[in-house]
Amino acid sequence: MADAAQHKGEWDACLKEGRRRQAVARAVFDAATEVRTNVVQRVFTQSLNRVWMSLFSRLAPNEGFIPSFGIPTSSKSGLELTLRTVHREGREGGSPQMMLSAGNLNTAALSLFLALHLAVDPVIPCLVFDDPVQAMDEVHVAQFAGLIRVLARQHERQVIIAVHERELFDYLALELSPAYEGDELLTIELGERSLEQDRGITRHIWTPDPAIAG
Repeated sequence: MADAAQHKGEWDACLKEGRRRQAVARAVFDAATEVRTNVVQRVFTQSLNRVWMSLFSRLAPNEGFIPSFGIPTSSKSGLELTLRTVHREGREGGSPQMMLSAGNLNTAALSLFLALHLAVDPVIPCLVFDDPVQAMDEVHVAQFAGLIRVLARQHERQVIIAVHERELFDYLALELSPAYEGDELLTIELGERSLEQDRGITRHIWTPDPAIAG
């Protein structure tokens, strides 16, 4: 009986310590969840939404409904994010799939990609696009080219763009041509041009316009 009482005392002490550690772990988990929820809500409802809405408005200046993230909700499995649209006048709209055309849905995805890139300090200041202007009309393409100029020249990003259409290739090469000393554009053409002597690689550097210089 004495041995059993001793073992029971040891077990009770272990059980008490286990419950104490469980309570500490639960408190740490609850505190971490609360901090994560606050950070995510602040990011998605303030900084990221603000950048996303600004970029989308530049790429689609005539679209009345602007996509954004709704307020995230927290559950035991994690955070649930919802997408919504808000009219420029402030009233609530439906989901982007309901309110936006196919071209503007692509614009929304593209602007969200850019917003995520600009929301944090990049480890590598480089952006890679693979056929980013599919389903876009001429206005959206022109706005995209202007945005790329801003990213490359004001935000000092190296931008790589892959396109499949020759007309679009020539247009972007013209719009993104060097505009000042030190600015540079490199175009690479695949296919038959890659078999030529220059392998389809052209380096465009800035040169002063003699008409303006004169």
